[in-house]
Amino acid sequence: MREATAHLWITGPTRAARRAAAAALPFPDPVSVDCHRGLRGPYTGAGELMRLLVPRTPERGPLPGGTRLSILAAAPELSALLGAPEPTLTSAAPPGERTRWYGHERTRRIANGLVDHLAAHPGPPLTLVFHEVHEADATDAEFLAIALRRLDPARVRIAVCSDDDTPGSSLAPATAAELRRRAEHRTAPAVPDTYTGEFVASDGTGEPDDVYRQLDPAARAKLHDSRADELEASPVWSWRLGAVPYHRARGSSPDAGRAACEAAVEYCLGMGYYTAALELTARLDDLLGPDAPWPARYRQLRQRGLCLALLDRPAEAEAAYYDVLARTTDPKVHTTVSYALSVLFTRLYDAPRKDHVRALAHINTAIAFIGQLPDAEDRAFHTAFMHNGKALVTMHLGDLPEALRMVDTALAAVEDGLPPGRHHLHKSVLHHNRAQLLARLGRGEEALEEYDRIVAQDPNHPEYRFDRAVLHHQQGRFREALADYAEVERISPPFAELHYNRGDLYGAAGEGDAAAEFARALELEPTRTDARIALAELWLDDDRGAEAAELAREGLALSPDDPPLLCVQGAALLALGTAEAALDSLDRAIALDASTPGAHANRASAHLALGHHEEALRDLTTALALSPEDPDLLHNRGYVHESAGQWARALDDYTRALELPGADRETLEERRSQCRERVSAQG
Repeated sequence: MREATAHLWITGPTRAARRAAAAALPFPDPVSVDCHRGLRGPYTGAGELMRLLVPRTPERGPLPGGTRLSILAAAPELSALLGAPEPTLTSAAPPGERTRWYGHERTRRIANGLVDHLAAHPGPPLTLVFHEVHEADATDAEFLAIALRRLDPARVRIAVCSDDDTPGSSLAPATAAELRRRAEHRTAPAVPDTYTGEFVASDGTGEPDDVYRQLDPAARAKLHDSRADELEASPVWSWRLGAVPYHRARGSSPDAGRAACEAAVEYCLGMGYYTAALELTARLDDLLGPDAPWPARYRQLRQRGLCLALLDRPAEAEAAYYDVLARTTDPKVHTTVSYALSVLFTRLYDAPRKDHVRALAHINTAIAFIGQLPDAEDRAFHTAFMHNGKALVTMHLGDLPEALRMVDTALAAVEDGLPPGRHHLHKSVLHHNRAQLLARLGRGEEALEEYDRIVAQDPNHPEYRFDRAVLHHQQGRFREALADYAEVERISPPFAELHYNRGDLYGAAGEGDAAAEFARALELEPTRTDARIALAELWLDDDRGAEAAELAREGLALSPDDPPLLCVQGAALLALGTAEAALDSLDRAIALDASTPGAHANRASAHLALGHHEEALRDLTTALALSPEDPDLLHNRGYVHESAGQWARALDDYTRALELPGADRETLEERRSQCRERVSAQG
């Protein structure tokens, strides 16, 4: 069943039919963009949308930091209007010194920042038309799925034009799912295709016309050269990620074709646009040909493996890495690729394939090859890099002191063997890892010193401040934690974990709007079960049982067999006075996971509400076996004993509860006193 029908989904067999149907929509001043990734690669549609909309609304004033960074990621040309992004050691690192890569979740953050901008649009309602969505890059598909979910169609109405989502369509599954859920579907009627434009000017998004087919190869190449020159002269830099590599590959210079494609790969890798980078490496494979020089071929193979790993496709990455190792005896290649294989087995594979011992074997192989590297600076860098990798494996094997020693070995190699002006990024990575290990070892003050150092060196990198905020929270420095979270919000596109952590911090500090933070986390990522449960529990404390029950229902629609969600649904239904329904939810929760004391305690409350004293006692006894030092569980069991007239047993539970820290002493003393009177009266 659709949750909303105000967005539109127009499908049809031809571009002409879909465009005609979109042109006939009865909405004033629609903003239309073409999403075909062959034009401008990542964010072809969203970037063009920002280039059209952002200059129209100067009255909005300065944009929030995360929104601005998201816009600049999608439309870098707007830096002339919005200012360039603040540099980080990651963004400023020379290509040969880049040792940190964005996580694949970065594009979700960017998409949410773009949607924030659209949601805050100050003018009349917008109609946004997105063409050729089935040919969109993964970044645009992700953006559209989030926009369809988050944007109120009364304010921002989206019309998506695509072929369809039948087998064979390349429409992204997440986008198709949101369209089915939230959009009214219309089939475009057939119309004559009157397209008369030149094929070359379509930048590869159309079919070759008769004129193009009749040209000799040299004439075709000249047309592609001319179009590439024109696009490179355009103020829209993003053509270099789509149409420019396309035309250079078909132009008169093979070297120019390879160079354009390599440049696009480097940019997409650096920005975290890994699906586009992977597609470009496949194109580069064809451009290099079978006789390519080894350095160029190795770079292309290494980039392909890196893309696969960063896209969380470790099995394909493993095969790609072994392919590289089979092609060469170069010790530097074997060092680098053995490290990459180690990361697959210690970090990226899921539990069935994760193998820290195999990872240790690979990283030891990497270290063994370092001595064969002829250049002293190269040896120093790889010593640092590989020992840092071994620290990760050692940490996963449970030896934190040895992992710290490995990081210290890496830092010594950097300080002793590298020039002072080189590898600033990797030095900061090493100090970050050292800070994390110190925190895990309980050496909080030393960890804080490391965080202070790297934040000072790389103040615009949000991860360092975020991790420092977590440490501040753990140490009870709430003001410092809040200050770091506020700065993270300014220097990063939005992400749910920030708001969940800040809500948790507000709850611990007893101030601030924790509910608003948990709600914002859910707005960004509805699958955040922790935020959903935290918000539902706040609402239950505030006697908003109906809203808590609805929140749990929405979560269970996304994850039907989630025990904590079933447990909170049971608590909410119990608060609404529907004990039978609560019991059903709690039975399901315990059947899925019987190890949570709270589920048994809640089910005991449901049984008690239904007059099932023995069942309530059994559940509370099970809960106490799982959590024997919980005074509230003893308090509750004592109350059930009291309700059943078992005064002596109630007295025992109340007395035991009073011996434990955190007990509600005033209430327990009162109930114990009443039980003593009853026991004495029984004689």
